[in-house]
Amino acid sequence: MHRLLKRGASACCVATLLAAPAVLAGFTTESAHCYKNADGSGRCQGSLLGFRNHAGANTQALFSRSSNAAPYFYAALTTGATTEYFSCTPDAVTGAHWNKAMNHEGFFSIYWSAGGSCYSLFLINGSQYSNF
Repeated sequence: MHRLLKRGASACCVATLLAAPAVLAGFTTESAHCYKNADGSGRCQGSLLGFRNHAGANTQALFSRSSNAAPYFYAALTTGATTEYFSCTPDAVTGAHWNKAMNHEGFFSIYWSAGGSCYSLFLINGSQYSNF
């Protein structure tokens, strides 16, 4: 009887381990995605690591401030043989967070209007983005 309980307990432990969710230690998120609407408005999202490691030869993204202190966002996304370009300059509210975006190492999502004004910027940090 004792041996039967030990085997039952062992089987229960193995079943519990197999049913447990996977640990995400070392998990990294490398994504790069941009979309432009017919009117020129659009969105880019992902991580700078994702853009850097993207398979497209010309794929890149950056948050920058030129020598005259004008901030801007620029991205190029290559899919197959086609490279599409995206850019915007932030409005006053979004521009207030530009220094954070320039030093950001996590997920970002930026939206712009048909006139090329960046009107929304999300910056998300997490351990899955720490491989820079």
